[in-house]
Amino acid sequence: MLAPIGFEKYFILAMVMWCSLVYAQDPQYSQYYNAPLYLNPAFAGTGDNTRGIVNFRSQWPGISGNVPYSTYSVSIDHHIEPINSGVGLLITRDRQGGNMTSTDVGLMYAYQADISPKWSFRPALQASIVSRNMDYSQQVFGDQLSDNGLSGNPSTDQLLLNNVGTKFYPDFAAGGLLFSNKFWFGLSGHHLSRPNIAYGNSTFLLPIKYSAQAGMRIPLGVGKIKQGYRTLTRERSFLPSVNYKRQGSFDQLDLGAYMILEPVMFGISYRGIPIQSYQGFASNESIIFMAGIHFQGFSFAYSYDIVISQLTLANSAGAHEVSLIYEWDMPYPKSKKQRPLPCPKFYKSGSGGKR
Repeated sequence: MLAPIGFEKYFILAMVMWCSLVYAQDPQYSQYYNAPLYLNPAFAGTGDNTRGIVNFRSQWPGISGNVPYSTYSVSIDHHIEPINSGVGLLITRDRQGGNMTSTDVGLMYAYQADISPKWSFRPALQASIVSRNMDYSQQVFGDQLSDNGLSGNPSTDQLLLNNVGTKFYPDFAAGGLLFSNKFWFGLSGHHLSRPNIAYGNSTFLLPIKYSAQAGMRIPLGVGKIKQGYRTLTRERSFLPSVNYKRQGSFDQLDLGAYMILEPVMFGISYRGIPIQSYQGFASNESIIFMAGIHFQGFSFAYSYDIVISQLTLANSAGAHEVSLIYEWDMPYPKSKKQRPLPCPKFYKSGSGGKR
């Protein structure tokens, strides 16, 4: 029978194992529509001209102390009209607690082909270099545990002795988008080469992440606003969307509905799969509220995840997320052959960046 204080040892081991499992899964954004290159490489070049995006997510600050789980992404993409192509650069840094970080730098290329007067298709490829780093000074190893809990002695584990804490590897992704002026459907696959992300002589092949996205834009008429002697139009639209992803034995579904009353946008979404459960727990994760505004080429949005799982909002403190997007004005008139993509955003393609 375990002594009461001995339980601490098994609790620490369980937490280490849990963190390892979480680290094997990709980070995610609630505002997936505001992180298009992270969602699917086929979104590269879907802006009118050149577009820059910054995303930041802070998750579960209530259970992670002074160093919450955080994810940053910076991307820039450009539409090359003469060759119907888009190129993009995406840099993502993920920090899980204070000791595990990863940095992913990826280049992507997408080609747009019109397959009918109403529909276009964009296949895309992505190649990345990834760095994963582990600060072992913050870890507890087996030789530091005793029947009385932590021994206080330094570890002699081979990972520490060999200073195995950084790993580099290539990674690859592919995706495709099929869309009209009102509907869009996307499929993407990340980690297609299944890189080994384990340290030392161990092996852990990162599972492929499959994603499917879809949505539509429902016009609600056109608003008008006076600006001096001019009358400018303002978009009024309703945009439902869905994003399903699966990685290894885990899957997740995002269902959202958004309203654009330009220059503002707001919406609500649900994350989870209510018809299934995992180890006896219902697969409900969060309700997400979002609001944003578009002004002179900039789009800013904030969202908050209200946790509805067994983790509870009181324990986790939810998740905060912000996004900032800037799209440069087009230096030339928009071509009629460049079909706009009807994904959730704060203004229609072709309406111009600055106003």
